[in-house]
Amino acid sequence: MFKRYALFLGLVLMTTSAVKADTLDLNLNNDSVQLLYISPFTSDEGLGGASLEVGMVYTEADDYLGIIGLDIKGEAGSGSPGLIAGVGVRGYGVGTNRADIGALAIGGLLQYSPPSLSRLGIVGQIYYSPEILTFMDGEHLQSAEFRVEYKVLTQAVVYLGYRNIDADLDNGGSIDIDDGGHLGLRFMF
Repeated sequence: MFKRYALFLGLVLMTTSAVKADTLDLNLNNDSVQLLYISPFTSDEGLGGASLEVGMVYTEADDYLGIIGLDIKGEAGSGSPGLIAGVGVRGYGVGTNRADIGALAIGGLLQYSPPSLSRLGIVGQIYYSPEILTFMDGEHLQSAEFRVEYKVLTQAVVYLGYRNIDADLDNGGSIDIDDGGHLGLRFMF
């Protein structure tokens, strides 16, 4: 069942990228790979802007996780140079050999780049879907990510990160969809 959702997500990703490419983010480890396409659709200098994310995580266990999200982020305040804050909404579609889950999660992001080391960034983000917004076989879904990144070129960032995505199931069990460190590249077009 989830493979239909994955196909739909892939078509949306291809359609979106044909319109305007902005950021392509790829990260992987021995057990999983994530591909994200991020496209800004509003921008206001000083105040930040909104962006649309579309992506997918695939694991060695043939688990799939589709992502579509809307994020708004900007400077946290004039007294905090280098600090970016954001809030967002993400839709998740999960297909594993144990469960199919749909979830609508809310979350936030903090990013800090020290003014004296502007190429270095530390990023943390968390999304949570409570029972009321988790469907099919799921009861709750949570996603947390942390990374340290370095801008090697004006349009290229490399990073080391850690991601944990897990869900509680209606039957009382739980599943780890993705849990571990990864190496990533982000290209801005």
